[in-house]
Amino acid sequence: MTDPASFDRFAEDYDRFVSLQPGQHTSWVAGLGLSGERALDVGCGSGHTAERLADSYEHVLGVDLSEPMIAIAQRKRPRPNLDYRVADAFAVDDNGFDLVYSHTMMHHLPDYRAGLEHLKSLVRPGGTVAVVDNVCDLYPTPPRSMYLLGAWLGLPRQIRRLGWRDAWFEFRFWHSKPWLDHLASDRYLSRAQFRELYGDVFPGAQYDDLGFALAMRWTDGD
Repeated sequence: MTDPASFDRFAEDYDRFVSLQPGQHTSWVAGLGLSGERALDVGCGSGHTAERLADSYEHVLGVDLSEPMIAIAQRKRPRPNLDYRVADAFAVDDNGFDLVYSHTMMHHLPDYRAGLEHLKSLVRPGGTVAVVDNVCDLYPTPPRSMYLLGAWLGLPRQIRRLGWRDAWFEFRFWHSKPWLDHLASDRYLSRAQFRELYGDVFPGAQYDDLGFALAMRWTDGD
């Protein structure tokens, strides 16, 4: 049976879906104004953020478990200073990154705390760990009805923003069985749980509430 958590079954559609959300996956970390020699994007998907980071870092490594997603990244978002790798987050043993970044990936890990501690081990002294992850205060796993209702309520706005063709694609994607099965496999922290866990691993971290997610940034040595 195909793992519902895997992005392999809908990689192309997910890449198009993300492309219709301009800046959502990149604006927060880009807004931090960071730069340096080496950056790591853990769970890079099809490369939207890794490509953006390549403007600010001399070398960027993007890793993701999904081979189809990495293939899309290599095809659509290549850069001379950007390498993509099919790899588990825990398999990355490079060290000395100026930035270690992850976007909406951590909740997929079987051991969330161990994942955070591993990210922390990869950053150099003075470097930054920046993480965005989904949160939900009502349910660890939101019911499908919440996503479907949101898609219906948002359709008129998306038609105005995207036009009929792309808005209809996005609407159908929200209703697709592989995507809904994937969402049903997610398990989110509440905002309070997020701050407690991240505060234990990253004392003194700063947080931004992005609505659907919380964002955390921590600089080693601060």
